[in-house]
Amino acid sequence: MKRIVKPRAADLALVALRNEIADGRWDERLPGARVLAKHLGVSAPTAAAALLKLAGEGIVERGGERCAFRVVGARRAARLGKSPADPKRLLILTYKEPAMLPESTHRLIEDLSVRMAGKGWEVVHQVIDFLNVKRPQRSWDRTIQVEPGTSVIAVFGRPALAEWAIRRKVRIFFLGGTTDGLPVSMAAVRSTLVAQAALARLTALGHWRIVLPLCNHPDTFKAAMGRVMKEAIEKVGRVYVKSYHNPASGTRTPDAIWRILEASFATEAPTALMFLEWKEFLTAQSYLMRAGLRIPEDVSVVLLDDQLEAEWVYPKLCRFRFPIRRFLNVMVSWLEDGGAEPMERFLPADHVDGETMAAPRKR
Repeated sequence: MKRIVKPRAADLALVALRNEIADGRWDERLPGARVLAKHLGVSAPTAAAALLKLAGEGIVERGGERCAFRVVGARRAARLGKSPADPKRLLILTYKEPAMLPESTHRLIEDLSVRMAGKGWEVVHQVIDFLNVKRPQRSWDRTIQVEPGTSVIAVFGRPALAEWAIRRKVRIFFLGGTTDGLPVSMAAVRSTLVAQAALARLTALGHWRIVLPLCNHPDTFKAAMGRVMKEAIEKVGRVYVKSYHNPASGTRTPDAIWRILEASFATEAPTALMFLEWKEFLTAQSYLMRAGLRIPEDVSVVLLDDQLEAEWVYPKLCRFRFPIRRFLNVMVSWLEDGGAEPMERFLPADHVDGETMAAPRKR
């Protein structure tokens, strides 16, 4: 892991310094590597490596007082009587701090930042709580840092954000989420296909008392997932009951999942549980432990998501792996293309075999 983290830290320090120089923070001379390291929150060798890369790009040069690095781009442009060209700008919009996102998503936006900064783009990150918002917010007009020429990548986009972007004529791309049919570019794993794959495995084992909670999702998404569940349940000759097989909640909290599980087991104990998010699974795991139920002996469990921490779960969790490299390439192509026509890419996910699915006990 160390061989992966160190280059990434240097590249991110490079991005930060390049952006600060472009913003005019360092007009003439940069401080030494130790001072920059403290400023950036990295080690001195990492800061020094970033300075050397900047020198290789011709943005800074060694010289001046105590051989410190000097900014050369602005001075050279001034001698020529013209201003530096405006860099292309990418705003990565997340609904919470990147470090709090799923690890695979966090790494993906880090890789995107490094890739686009290496191509000369100015990369900016901003956190706006758009996930639970039903309508575009007026405050977004002043708080979302969109300047002319900015392209936006929104992680787990929502219809309200799509409406706002269309009204403001902002070029936006959703990395996951839902557009609700609005003309916004997006790349995602189609959740209905992932659910179909999991349901096929569960029903083949004999399950039909299957519960998939749908917490804080748009109505169109809940309807699509409900159709998938209904088809799978009726295919094995059972009756689909929406409130049982797809219990819904307007919030996504531990309490909401806990209440859903309590109601489900009080009605007719499920033999299988499916979850769209890692945190939902963690709450369910705690509930099952408190109820004295074992996985998979009493209840089978499947996660319809890609989560690196799942490697630490015992027994090995049945889940899915998303095509991270392909997502990265799709976003880079969209950014470089610059076209106005919306595009959609639904990429396949691979099932990761685990030990949390078994045939239901006969009762």
